[in-house]
Amino acid sequence: MTPEEFVKNFYLERKNLVDLYLSADNETDVSKLIGELQLDEEKTERLRQILNGTLRDAFYTTLLGLDGSAKIGERQETYKIEDENGNELTGGEIESYAWEYFHNNKFELDNSKADFIATLTYKTTEQGGRKTAAKNGYSPQVKFDFDEMQTSGQQTFIDRELVFPGDTVDAEIKILSVDHFANRLTEKMQFELREGVTIIGTGLIKQIINNKLKKASR
Repeated sequence: MTPEEFVKNFYLERKNLVDLYLSADNETDVSKLIGELQLDEEKTERLRQILNGTLRDAFYTTLLGLDGSAKIGERQETYKIEDENGNELTGGEIESYAWEYFHNNKFELDNSKADFIATLTYKTTEQGGRKTAAKNGYSPQVKFDFDEMQTSGQQTFIDRELVFPGDTVDAEIKILSVDHFANRLTEKMQFELREGVTIIGTGLIKQIINNKLKKASR
């Protein structure tokens, strides 16, 4: 095992635990307690955010603590962890991989079939945005400032199932008109989310996955 694989397993365990706790069919103590709350759709999604944030912070801090970069409890020291073959995992690399996986979407970047990852901010209903939540897989139109053409952009929310008016979320975006926008997109580029002529939110490109879309640097 490598330090990256070690961190990746922690990241996947966090995702698995959240799904386990929120599963209506599961019989763990936590999932039973959550089921007894009889939460509606919006409160369940808010709980998903709480669980994701809590476990992210706990796992991330633990990984940094094992690598000697943060305190565990009131004590900070460097630990030596080896896999079953004697390969040392600690020693400095865990910290950087933990940041990439838990705060910079590395798992999605490595495994996504989308075109780019973006931070989306949905308008509130009062601002003219949607009246209902958007579900994972929602495909509004994407409109960039430099072009009048709009293209469908399917959204896969990261660590979310629903996004409510007024929410901000990271999402994988797969656009329909890749050829039209080839060599024209850059990171930190802004765009609009539209339903017809109505602007329901905005986006900011964080990372481009499909290299065909990247604007050549001069």
